[in-house]
Order: sequence, then C-alpha cells, then structure tokens
Amino acid sequence: MDTPPVQYLRTGDGFNIAYARTGRGRPLVFVPLNFSHIQVFWKGESILAQWLHGLAARFEVIQYDGQGQGMSTRGLKESFSALDQVSDLQAVVDHLGLESFVLLARGPNGHAAIRFAAANPQRVDALILFSLPAVGTAWPQTFAQALPAENWKLFLQSFTAFDGRLNDADESVERMAQTVNQQDWNILIREWLVSDVRDLLPLVQAPTLVIHPRSVIQPAMEDSMNLAAEIPNSRMLLIGGASQLGNPEEGLSAIDSFLAGLPPRGAQPGVAEPPTVDAKTSAPSSHVGEGGRQGSRLSPRQLEILGLLVSGKTNREIASDLVLSLRTVERHVNDIYERLGVRNRTEAVAFALRNLH
Repeated sequence: MDTPPVQYLRTGDGFNIAYARTGRGRPLVFVPLNFSHIQVFWKGESILAQWLHGLAARFEVIQYDGQGQGMSTRGLKESFSALDQVSDLQAVVDHLGLESFVLLARGPNGHAAIRFAAANPQRVDALILFSLPAVGTAWPQTFAQALPAENWKLFLQSFTAFDGRLNDADESVERMAQTVNQQDWNILIREWLVSDVRDLLPLVQAPTLVIHPRSVIQPAMEDSMNLAAEIPNSRMLLIGGASQLGNPEEGLSAIDSFLAGLPPRGAQPGVAEPPTVDAKTSAPSSHVGEGGRQGSRLSPRQLEILGLLVSGKTNREIASDLVLSLRTVERHVNDIYERLGVRNRTEAVAFALRNLH
C-alpha cells in the first residue's frame, strides 16, 4: 500500500493540521503518537508500519499530525495546553464530517482521546487505548523531560532502545528526528506530564479496549489496569511484543474480536445519559446543576483557571502557577461551577471539553 497523500486544514487559531485518509470501511481515527509523522512511518518494515498497513486493510484510517508535530505547523506557543490537543482532534473529525468513528490512541496523546470521548459520547463508537496511564506523572520525568532538554540527540537514541527498536536503531532515530523538534517536544512533554484524566474516566461511555504488551514496563502494566478499571464499559488485554504497540498480528486480531463482539450502537444497557447542552446558551441544561447562572460568561481569569482544571491540575498547583492564594483559586473555582451550572470539577471539565474550543 502506498504512502497516503497529505491534505491540510486550518484551525481557528491559525495552525495548519496535516491529515491523511486511506483504506476502506469503518472510519478509525488514529490519534498522533508522541513521535508523529503521517508519511514517514508508512515506509519500511517497522512495527508501526505493520500496524498502519494492517489497520488500513480493515478500516478507513484517518491520521493527523498535531500542532508542533510531523507535517503540521511547527513552533508551539508557550500557552499550548491539553485543550489544544483536543481541538486538533475535533478540527479533523469535524472537517471530514465524521458523525461517528473508532478512536485509537497510544502514549501521552491518548489523554486527548479520552477527553474527546468523555465529551462526545455520541460520536465515539469504540475507544482503543495502548499502554496508557491516567496520570502524566507515571511517565519517566527525568528521561522524557530532563534528558531531551539537555541532549536531544542522546534522547532520541535512548528512546529507540526504550521502545524496543534496536534492530533498526539508526533508521528509527532518523525518522523520529523528522517528527518533532527539541523546542516543541519540551512544550508537549510539559503538558503531557501534568495531564490527569482520572476524573474523566467514569464519563467515557464508549466500549473501550485497553491493550498492554506484556514486555512493556514503562508505563507499567498496573497503570493500564487501573485505567481500564475506571472506565465503565472496558476490558483489558495483554499481548506479546516489545514495542509500545505490541505485536501487530496479535493486536489486530484482538481489535477484530473486540469490535465484532460489540452490540449494535445504542443497545448498550445501563449507560447514563450525558449532560445536555442548550443550543442557544451553550450552557448545560437544568439537570446538570441547580440554580446556576446558565449562559453567564466567565472572566478571562476564570477561563484561564478552567483550562488548568482541564489539564488535571489541583487547586494548589493552579495557585502556584498563577501566583494566587489557595483561597482565591478556590473562590474562582466555586464561581466557575455556579456560572456554568455544574456541581463539581468533573462536570466543569466535561462542559469545557464540549464547548470551549
């Protein structure tokens, strides 16, 4: 199968997002890996190339490079946040007019997939996650942040060994160098390491398959198990293989079986209705929270704090980041709840993911 042709869309904040679609069948959106380039990894006999060709034989595969990655616009702003990663995904599926699809993700960008699935239950037919912790601090901070900031080339070489790519180490380093530059990586990893989606896991309604290769020790198998345990309609499967995606043949077979065993869409029992949004006010309907000033606008400071809530930061961490007292942050958070008409942090984050792009 040839390398798919690249197309572009332009986001509302001026970024050009590269995307490609190939194969036929049910749409499957492949969320960018931490090293992403929608053309480079189709080439050769790498594990990722085998995965991509196997998926394209089963699905219409939609890939895209996020901001700062691959063939998309480079040069991330310091204000880049977790919401921007969700916005990239939203922009691609909206641009292509995808009403529903399978969502597949591995690595730190998997949190963007979880955030999208929690906020858009009607659009995600199934969620497939690989080797993914719910908390960014589970990633090795010294390796992922300190080393690349100090020695970029050594980091790329070390990552090749870390991800089980020793058979083609030189080629892997060359490919990874094309996916992201040092400056953008430092901004991306900063956001990944503080990301926390634990509060969102109970909101994911899509049937979910969590896959973890047995030989992968970072993130730990326990991290994937804990993630699967908190998603209501999920199952976990161990497969062989040394890379973060595992053995392609085993993994693809597992995905085939998982999707074949799902009930017809809309026939899943025991799933609560998600909070609805009033189309005129863009505020939650009355059953989300009582007495809220629905439709009221948030101040710039409250929007800033809401963005930090989405990234998973605690009130104390927000106070430190913004140089505010803890009491001031708590007051702002309570005001945000009241203005949005929500009851807690989980509902506030879900509202933000649905409405603030």
